[in-house]
Amino acid sequence: MSYLSVHSIAIETRPKRMELDSALEQLGHWGKFQLISYGLLCVPIVFHAVFYLTYVFTAMQVEHRCLIPECGEDPLQTEFRPPWLTSAVPFDSGRPVGCHRYEAVQGAVLPENGSCVASMFRDDVQVACTEWVYPKATLSIMSEWNMTCDGNSHWMLSLVGTINNIGRLFGMPIAGFVSDRYGRRTILLLGLGLAGVMGMLRSYATNYVFFLAFEFLDPLFNAGLYSASFILGMELMGPQKRVMWSAFTHSVYAVGEALLGGVAWALQDWRWILRAFYGPAILSLAVLWMLPESVRWLCSKGRTKEARIIIRRAAVMNKMSTKQLDLEEMKASIAEEAKAKKAFKDDDREDTPSTWWALKETFKSKVLRVRLLTCSFCWITNTFVYYGLSLNSVSVSGNLYLNFMLVCLIEVPAGLVTWMLMERVGRRMSMCASLVLTGLSCLAFLLMPDTEVWQWIRIVTYLIGKFGITVSYTVLYVLTAELFPTNVRHSLFAMCSAFGRIGSIIAPQAPLLNRILESLPVILFGTMSLISGLLALVFPETHNTKLPDTIEEAENIGKSKKKGGGADTPTANGGSGDVIVDITGDLKHPVKKTSVTARPTRISVTSMSGRPHKKTSVCSMGTVQVTVPEKGSTTPTAAQQAAPAENSSAPTSPAAEPETVTVHL
Repeated sequence: MSYLSVHSIAIETRPKRMELDSALEQLGHWGKFQLISYGLLCVPIVFHAVFYLTYVFTAMQVEHRCLIPECGEDPLQTEFRPPWLTSAVPFDSGRPVGCHRYEAVQGAVLPENGSCVASMFRDDVQVACTEWVYPKATLSIMSEWNMTCDGNSHWMLSLVGTINNIGRLFGMPIAGFVSDRYGRRTILLLGLGLAGVMGMLRSYATNYVFFLAFEFLDPLFNAGLYSASFILGMELMGPQKRVMWSAFTHSVYAVGEALLGGVAWALQDWRWILRAFYGPAILSLAVLWMLPESVRWLCSKGRTKEARIIIRRAAVMNKMSTKQLDLEEMKASIAEEAKAKKAFKDDDREDTPSTWWALKETFKSKVLRVRLLTCSFCWITNTFVYYGLSLNSVSVSGNLYLNFMLVCLIEVPAGLVTWMLMERVGRRMSMCASLVLTGLSCLAFLLMPDTEVWQWIRIVTYLIGKFGITVSYTVLYVLTAELFPTNVRHSLFAMCSAFGRIGSIIAPQAPLLNRILESLPVILFGTMSLISGLLALVFPETHNTKLPDTIEEAENIGKSKKKGGGADTPTANGGSGDVIVDITGDLKHPVKKTSVTARPTRISVTSMSGRPHKKTSVCSMGTVQVTVPEKGSTTPTAAQQAAPAENSSAPTSPAAEPETVTVHL
């Protein structure tokens, strides 16, 4: 049992007013206003999915072979696989070798029928190509600019995806700053417009350097499209529907990726693929201009008049009376809340430890250090395998466009299933099982023969791997946010996510491993998934537990309370048993059973267990329950706790029934 001496409990009460969450709940979730807003938000989400993966087709490896001028071939108009090709070009695994051909016999003459014959070539001597033939000259920058057989061509193509992810790495913090400073709607319109211009300019690139420069600028501007759309949608909703919005946006994103594969299949021209998406992106600004700004963001900036205008418009569109919302009361509530938070922040500035100090204290914990390293590795694995499987899908036997679309669409059921798994199985086991499933699927894929009979079985196995990594990736977002203390949660989440960018940056380089061993990328995907799946067992289960506010609570997630004698240990939800409170200061008003919610509150306590008389300032957003004895009751003091055991039998006055004060911080 812990004994705390409270110097003061300052509880401020105010009349109940119309809160923003209450207003949003009364507006409903599926009215005309919400449905139009959600529909408009789907537009930038789809474009972001497309923009992210266009390099899969603009810089993809294209099948190619040597041009045979002795057979009268024209590089602009020629058949890729004429009947005589086996006489002029060596084959490997049923495909023409891309960089060598047979040497022509000196003085050989083309027959009158215009078809080459084997006698025109020496099949024992191979020479390097000087010109190439492709199924279509404008399939990608590789085919248009003959980036084929020199030593630099392969890494130059894979560098395109890496540059794209580096641009995204720099663009994400910029987008976050602009969104918080100037609004969610602002970053959506600005990012989509600038990205559209960069993409259109890239479609007119005349050389590799020109193309690469705009490949970096495009994600620099569009990096915040998905996150801003996601946050704006969440801020339009009440608390109970946000999980549904998360699953819905993930499915929309997957449909956008599949749409890219379908358009690329239809056009098969890298310049027109870019124009087919970036042109409409610019035109969509005329429609997205109607998108409302986030009401929560407006309120946080003190722009309550604009917020009330949007809520009033939503009420009218949903055919709801504005009198039900009491907008003036809501305005007063928001203003009072902002004033209280500012006063509390100013008053507590000297007592609140810095983030750097909090991080330093966190890193002293061996438990949290191990957890952070494990979490970072899992982030690297998830991003590497998630994007690697998408990129590698165009190399799997069969129709590369269809394979890409299927690999993207498998994310739709995966995203919808994830939340059900987390609720029924828990975070840790969901992540462990999904990663092991991915690893086993990748390794099983390699054991299947690459024949026409096994083609669809191989594709289904590959899709199961992508399903598993999608589930794991989604769980990882939730699990990471639940593992660390409140005062460093965002910092450590960002640190893990930053490590995860390593995986997405190196994923485009995975195809280079095909030059060493064709199956090496998939071996790497499977091995890393299995290792991360086993490491996931290191994490504590966070399902149905309170978010930890302190280092001690974070360390004790998942630990059960000690049985028998001894001190109480924090429970899985971060609690530490009953707290008996001794009122040592003079209170102007008697303490009653009260509940104070959703406002900054301070409690100054004096600890009398472990470290006597150490003054502590508790300042956080959470819930504190204190048991306060009625007037006339007695509570142990420090001296009484240290008294000899024989004094324990001395008579004491009967204790009155204590009252509980619940303070929501």
